[in-house]
Amino acid sequence: MAGIIYTETRSDTDSRTEIDLGDGRGMTINITGEGIIMDIWQLADDGPELSIRERHLGTAGMMFDEWADWVCGLMPRAYRISLIPTSAPSAGLT
Repeated sequence: MAGIIYTETRSDTDSRTEIDLGDGRGMTINITGEGIIMDIWQLADDGPELSIRERHLGTAGMMFDEWADWVCGLMPRAYRISLIPTSAPSAGLT
């Protein structure tokens, strides 16, 4: 696995970080005025650019107060993280 590479863009209202996990997957982290959203992507093999996304693998996102409750163990386990179903069971997401 190569080292993790990331880029970040910011505006007055939000922040977006793109991370190449070095294993063929990429992660985007969006921080808005309401909360945090993380998406995992299968990256295309035809270049090192983080913007070449081949397939969406899953999403996890919550409002800031929900993240705080989750971190402190106040949120029931069943409601902690919800993933968008993917058509590729080999992605390792359940």
